[in-house]
Amino acid sequence: MGAMALSQAQNHKLAVQDENQVQDVEKENMEIEQVDQISVENQKYPFCIVWTSIPVLTWLIPCIGHTGICTSEGTIHDFGGPFYIAIDNFTFGKPLKYVKLNKDFEISRQKWDDAVLKADDEFGQQMHNLFTNNCHSHVAKALNIMKYKGKQSFTMFHIWLMLIVSGQYVSFGRFFMTYLPSIIFYGIILMVVFLSK
Repeated sequence: MGAMALSQAQNHKLAVQDENQVQDVEKENMEIEQVDQISVENQKYPFCIVWTSIPVLTWLIPCIGHTGICTSEGTIHDFGGPFYIAIDNFTFGKPLKYVKLNKDFEISRQKWDDAVLKADDEFGQQMHNLFTNNCHSHVAKALNIMKYKGKQSFTMFHIWLMLIVSGQYVSFGRFFMTYLPSIIFYGIILMVVFLSK
């Protein structure tokens, strides 16, 4: 009888421990979800690549713009010019669109943030070049360092394509802001062409 009571007590204790572990995991997941919420107002985009327009260049070619990569807490890091990394001060203004990465937390927060900082260190000592060593290259380097999706072959082209295919506009207003200058610019050209005939 005593052995049976002892066994039941041990089973109860194990059940309570299991329940506590499940509750701890659920609590941790809830905390992760809360921390990983995008905040447009505060310009916080956890685990995201962000994009904004570059005056004149984006007006002429709307698919070209400036990118940055965000830490696990959502702070934007971008290669803003020669030997310069902007942190929490996106070089060309507020993000217009973003791509959310690491949705299933395959990469730990520490590994993600370390990769962003290593890319910052490397690009903070480099010359900026619009065609071969730019903000897209900086983002690609961070993804290569962390081995995102098991790859180390990301290039600036991959980042550009990712933003084209998977990018979400922050809002309809920012979508409109992206294309309005192009519409005005090309509208004026078309008007001049047709009126000159």
